[in-house]
Amino acid sequence: MIEKLIRPNIKGIPPYVPGKSKEEIAQEFGLDPEKIIKLASNENPFGPSKTAIDAIGTASSKIAVYPDSVARDLIAELSKYLGIKKEQIITGNGSDEILDLTVRLFINEGNEAIISTPTFSVYESLIKIASGTPVFVPLKLKKHGFKYDTHGILDNINEKTKLVFICSPNNPTGNLISEEEVKKILERETIVLIDEAYTEFCGSSLIGLINEYENLIITRTFSKAFGLAGLRVGYGIACKKIIDYMFRIKVPFTVNTVAQKAAIAALKDRQHLKTTIETTKKGRDHLFVELSKIDSIKVYPSNANFLLINVKNTGKTAGKIAERLFKNGIITRDCKNFRGLDEYHLRVSIGTMEENLKFLKEFRHICQ
Repeated sequence: MIEKLIRPNIKGIPPYVPGKSKEEIAQEFGLDPEKIIKLASNENPFGPSKTAIDAIGTASSKIAVYPDSVARDLIAELSKYLGIKKEQIITGNGSDEILDLTVRLFINEGNEAIISTPTFSVYESLIKIASGTPVFVPLKLKKHGFKYDTHGILDNINEKTKLVFICSPNNPTGNLISEEEVKKILERETIVLIDEAYTEFCGSSLIGLINEYENLIITRTFSKAFGLAGLRVGYGIACKKIIDYMFRIKVPFTVNTVAQKAAIAALKDRQHLKTTIETTKKGRDHLFVELSKIDSIKVYPSNANFLLINVKNTGKTAGKIAERLFKNGIITRDCKNFRGLDEYHLRVSIGTMEENLKFLKEFRHICQ
């Protein structure tokens, strides 16, 4: 009976596949979870600032009361951090909620949304859930890494196109899109969503275009550079009109009290953020240089806190290499589930220097 009642467009949507947890690997391979390092989900290995942790403790005494539904204090702090107006910001249960709100606002059955692949799989799932049609434009692979196919995106925009997704830096390839390229797309009559989940690690943002284009939406998160992935707090930036419409359809109380207070504290601790970003960049650059010395693999340059590696010339699949790493207590991400990538691509998040070196040692040995 249930199968008859389920919406037909939902049946073909695969569930989201996250990176494996330490607990999963510990149980599967009989390892001590405390000795496992997780380099699969682009998390912050340095954790949140002490200020944020203290704020969590203080806020826990208030959890019997509903949180501020619109997160006024957090939005006020974000306004100062970003240098934009409060009415241009909305918070969500991770940036995923803002992605969902965007799709629900603009996509009807028969509408199309352009997605450059490979990228974050949630974009495709949300479009299909809304009975829309995803249109895929592959990234171009150049000598020095991946690049957005701006001409391909523009060529695929038509009267059915309501939304264009752009992740910059892109997950899992780490490449950026230039402001010039984005402007060309924004000139068309469609909504352009820029996912800047990893923007702190690249030192550039397209937020300056918000006041120039009313069809631009930018999403960001506290899960990466701020180290608050477990609290699920993100935000969207757009013109006041779009933000107002988002509030109309937003489920109330999705950002809990603890998450709001921790995010505010994290924003105020600029020194911890600066140290995290600098240390991550240093680790990323070091790991890129060392991986580049391995003749049998190709590592792509990245502007985020992860690196994508092509392991085809090792004679092994990414899955086989990931499994070997699992057995040694190192979790990385086999990227075969990313549309546009094959079984020979592996993504590794940047960890602490000690974690990076442990990964590098085991990875070199496996690639021999």
